[in-house]
Amino acid sequence: MGTVAVENVSVSDEPGFLPDDVPAGDVTLASYEAAAGAYLQQSPPPGLRVQAYLDQIAELVGAGTVLELGSGPGWDAVYLESRGSRVVRTDAVNAFVDLLLAAGHPARLLDVRVDDFGGPYDAVMANAVLLHLSRDHFVDVLGRARHAVAGHGLFSFTLKEGVGGGWSRAKLGLPRHFTYWRERELRSALEANGWQVLSLEHVTGRVEPWLYVLARADGNHGGIVR
Repeated sequence: MGTVAVENVSVSDEPGFLPDDVPAGDVTLASYEAAAGAYLQQSPPPGLRVQAYLDQIAELVGAGTVLELGSGPGWDAVYLESRGSRVVRTDAVNAFVDLLLAAGHPARLLDVRVDDFGGPYDAVMANAVLLHLSRDHFVDVLGRARHAVAGHGLFSFTLKEGVGGGWSRAKLGLPRHFTYWRERELRSALEANGWQVLSLEHVTGRVEPWLYVLARADGNHGGIVR
């Protein structure tokens, strides 16, 4: 593949390559943009464990509307719709939005770091998306998702479990940055930003452990912590 420039960010499959003075999130998005086809080939429809998680979401949302952050190939949305929920597909990667549109699904560009979520929705969902955010951006998303749901709306998301953060070239052969979370700090961040944790499961992944989260907007929360 060599070096590929996407949206003024160059990414390369050369070992050890990382752009200088470019935010980690921008590098990660550029890698997805450059290798969306490879990601699609290596991302099959959800397996039984993810299906069980999506079933929980569908049971709580019913026929309501779910804003999906980072739809990617769109498998999760298709599954939720098969359970009767309505899904608004979004992604920060142009290539993924184009794939969704080509498949006949309405979709729009949305960068969770800076773009308005719209709403109100019955739920916001982000499966394997927010793990690319810095901790500051993640906390900001907690607040904006809280404002995007109606009443006691739902927030569902998955993260990688661990300490700190780091770069990986797994799956794409291009650099992606991941931020790891522990249960205690995650619960604290959620509760401080208006979310009541319904469930937080520790899930064994193929390579690394995961955290599967379901949270409900807390109507007693007096304000959002920024």
